[in-house]
Amino acid sequence: MEIDALFALAEQAREELEAESGDAAVHLTAARRASYSFDAHGDVHVCFGVMCPHVRLCSENQYTCCISGRVVGVEHTGDADPGWTGRSTGSANPDDSAGTPVGGWVKRRDMYAASVAAFRAAHQISDAEIAPIAASAAPSAPAPKRGALCVDEAPDAQAAPKKPRSSRKENWTREAIDKLAAEAVTVIDKLFIANPKAPPAAPPPDPRLQNLEFVKAAAIRKYVKRCAEGESELNLDALSNVIIHANEFVRAQRAAAAAHLKAAAARAASVHGRTNAVFSGQIRNQLSHLIVSLWRASCLTKHFLSAKKGGDSFRPFAAGILYSLKRGLYLPDGTCVVPVLEELSAHLPALRSASSTPAAKQLQSSSHRGICSIQKALTSIAEMKAEDAIPARTLLRDASRQGAFLRELVSRNS
Repeated sequence: MEIDALFALAEQAREELEAESGDAAVHLTAARRASYSFDAHGDVHVCFGVMCPHVRLCSENQYTCCISGRVVGVEHTGDADPGWTGRSTGSANPDDSAGTPVGGWVKRRDMYAASVAAFRAAHQISDAEIAPIAASAAPSAPAPKRGALCVDEAPDAQAAPKKPRSSRKENWTREAIDKLAAEAVTVIDKLFIANPKAPPAAPPPDPRLQNLEFVKAAAIRKYVKRCAEGESELNLDALSNVIIHANEFVRAQRAAAAAHLKAAAARAASVHGRTNAVFSGQIRNQLSHLIVSLWRASCLTKHFLSAKKGGDSFRPFAAGILYSLKRGLYLPDGTCVVPVLEELSAHLPALRSASSTPAAKQLQSSSHRGICSIQKALTSIAEMKAEDAIPARTLLRDASRQGAFLRELVSRNS
């Protein structure tokens, strides 16, 4: 008997057994969906789909039979539902969600048919169905023209006066002062980048001339060559003198090399000390506080109070104070508000400096405007009344004390 006939008899016997047990409907449906396959050992495996005991959930959210490899189902999650609070097992891979959309494909709209329908509907609209637009109660006034007037236009005499802007320079809160100090530190970091030019150092001596064996061999070779050419006679006394002179020459070269190393170390220590003095956090903070104090004092002078808004900026002002460290800044009564500090001014970038950055060049070009602002502000104090100039003079005295402390701090660290 062939294998198909044997399986047919087995299937018939199983159906008869299930009919006798009472679960014929369930197992008959499962038997109709069953598939047969051979496992790795050659045995026959009957897979009943989702009722197969070897079905496992794989990483792709599919129920797969471990023996036949058949996909019998897909795990469905409710993560698209707003009320779903379970674990989301959806995939972000578009290939996993590709295929026919939920509800099937929607037929594309016929644009020609929509245009014809709109044209027909337009002919059916009556003018009586359109509500009239209510007229405005009063015509709106024309907006004032912005910018300069033309040569043939006259200014409007009834124009409303412009609203005065509140000056930001009067809001001296702790947050505003700290913000200005941080901006001053930024200007200091961008400008103090160039190292001072040091004089060209002498080239170091040749290390081969400090080797006694090398110098002795070269001197003996030269003496032997002179003897071979007949310029000198070969004798032990002359050879001894050559070796003595070679020893003296090497001793002098070693002394010169030691002196060169000592001078280079002293020069490096001097430059390093000045660099530390510039980039010290304490000196930078003290210098920023000096700049802020002078800015506050300048904002209370007649020049700043009468100047138009935006004419003077803080960044050019701070750059001007830094470049004033070269010659100092004094009041008419001789009070020094910006001290002369060559240790700091030596690190400012000069004109066309190769070691400067674009930001430092921009600040350098605007420093002249800052110097003019501080000088005009200090000059305008004499034009103010005595009681009006008291706040500015008080801040200038504080700036003078800060400048003296900064000079002492720099001299201590240099």
